[in-house]
Amino acid sequence: MKIQQIKYNSSKVDFKNNNINKTIEIKSITDKKNNQNKIAISAIGLVAASTIYMLIRTDKTRIQKIFSEEKKSLKNKFENSELKIEIKNFKDNKNIKSIDELFGLNKIKEFINNYETILKNPEVRKEHNIQKFSSLLFWGVPGTGKTSAAMGIAKKLDADYIQIDKEFFDSMFVSEGSKRLAEMINQIEQHAKENPKKRIIVFMDEIDGTISIDKSSNSRHSEDLLNTLKRGITYLQEECDNIIFIGATNKDPNCIKSDNTTVILNPAILSRFKYQIEFDLPNKEAIKDSWTQLMKTGSGKNKFTEQQNEIISKKFVELGMSYRDIVNIADKLNREDAVEFCNKKNYNSNVNLIKVLKNDEKIGYSFFDKKNIYNNKKDLIIRELEKALGK
Repeated sequence: MKIQQIKYNSSKVDFKNNNINKTIEIKSITDKKNNQNKIAISAIGLVAASTIYMLIRTDKTRIQKIFSEEKKSLKNKFENSELKIEIKNFKDNKNIKSIDELFGLNKIKEFINNYETILKNPEVRKEHNIQKFSSLLFWGVPGTGKTSAAMGIAKKLDADYIQIDKEFFDSMFVSEGSKRLAEMINQIEQHAKENPKKRIIVFMDEIDGTISIDKSSNSRHSEDLLNTLKRGITYLQEECDNIIFIGATNKDPNCIKSDNTTVILNPAILSRFKYQIEFDLPNKEAIKDSWTQLMKTGSGKNKFTEQQNEIISKKFVELGMSYRDIVNIADKLNREDAVEFCNKKNYNSNVNLIKVLKNDEKIGYSFFDKKNIYNNKKDLIIRELEKALGK
């Protein structure tokens, strides 16, 4: 709080010569009153300032105490909680699609299918000195399907799925991170050895948050944690033939397509990943296929014609939309249509799509460039789509 000093200016009195004594007396009384006023004002100001300071100090102390107790509580909860890995299997989960059923992702589909072909022919694999792949690194902009691909691989291979969450390595728990990571790796190894015929996908999303080398002053992760992860990946690869470790990152590990001048990925851990697969933004064909499916109603009605979907997919490519963007827009559009139908017993998907696109701030954002495309360009693309779709 800013305390301003208040200044009082006494009025100048013009005394006549024939009233000098009276003037002196008046001036004396005035000065005395002014001094009293100044003392009173100073006292009030001092009391006010002291009160405000005590309130600020009390609030600050109270807030610090609250945060300190909360942090201590969370840390105790973290350290004392029983760690147990969560093992999932998607065989009967209809919400999780096999990698073959996902739109786009052609690179990883081809890789997995080739792997399965070679795996079913051990003599050929031996002849060509091909080892089982035990680790993959997925990288690409957010929303390109990295997590969906990991789950899709698990479903295709009928593999158990274990996800290592990044929250275990937040700065608040960095002192315990290595210990708990080692404990998780031990549990994963135990599960793998107890189920030798079962393939196991171990997935770690946003792995750059753990294996990064931070050149700034905000480095959060210790060398112990990095070394534990490095040894853990190597150990699982050597000890468990049925484990496939998959890491995912939004950063380009080769530092070509993204600005990694501040944070780069740890090369020692990168070397533990035998294969790196880039996930691109969806092309027009992939967008059209996924958009068409998302726009089908429960009764099988298509909200847009084949020609309209062709136009929409082309404009979505120009806007640089990811799979996540497409799903987000489809969800918003379906809700707009549903609300309009509730109110009017009819809906106009053409108009509602343009409305949703105009109001979505994420559309047109370039992850690698860390900026939005020019608004006039974005608006121009949307206007072109609006004109092509008609009313």
